[in-house]
Amino acid sequence: MICGVKYCGGCNSRYNRTAFLERVKNTCPDVEFQYVQPEAVYHYLLVICGCPSKCADISKILIDGNIYMISEENQFENLVEKIKKTVSSIFENVLK
Repeated sequence: MICGVKYCGGCNSRYNRTAFLERVKNTCPDVEFQYVQPEAVYHYLLVICGCPSKCADISKILIDGNIYMISEENQFENLVEKIKKTVSSIFENVLK
């Protein structure tokens, strides 16, 4: 599973977004996280915003699946649960 990563501009960050992504990567080793590149298509997109305004522009990013929009550090557990369910579902479909 490839998950694109997009950060907001960081003008009002209330937590360390880079450390947040590192925690996600360490907890979800079956996922390949890539910083968003022009014209690439991503299975999923993780948008890491530093505050509740969620101002990151994702209008030009090509996505086949879900968008995970994060704006607070306390969303970590919920995000990891969603990612693990998605990975599990993908593996189940491959084994069918």
